[in-house]
Amino acid sequence: MNILRPVALILLIATPLAAQAQPDESVTPEQKWTLVSTQLTENLNAPIDGIRTQTLKNTIVFATLYRDKVDMRRSERALRKVFETSPNSLNRKLAVAALQAIGNPYTADYLARNVTSAETEESRFLAASVLNEYYLSRANAGP
Repeated sequence: MNILRPVALILLIATPLAAQAQPDESVTPEQKWTLVSTQLTENLNAPIDGIRTQTLKNTIVFATLYRDKVDMRRSERALRKVFETSPNSLNRKLAVAALQAIGNPYTADYLARNVTSAETEESRFLAASVLNEYYLSRANAGP
């Protein structure tokens, strides 16, 4: 498991770099955001736990900061599955935070039926932590 984490992180870092090297003039901004949504959903179903963890964090960031661009409805079912079946408690908590970040009536109803108020409060702090981590990484990366 310890060997898979560095490999997963390298793949997560290298994939966007490789994608940036390709000309993308024929892809519209709407298509790019659709691809982001599709990739998030696919990665939530990944067999590697570290990929799912990072994807859950990315989902929180996209659902919070880019909600007007990314259609998160595609990811809702995968997020519910992570919450309901993941043996990793962090991933279950991140899934709740991601569902809260999506914030539509369907996710709110699901959370009201399946999550305690203590879990709801904890997931708010977790979402804030993820967003803080995102902003710090952007600040450390520089312009």
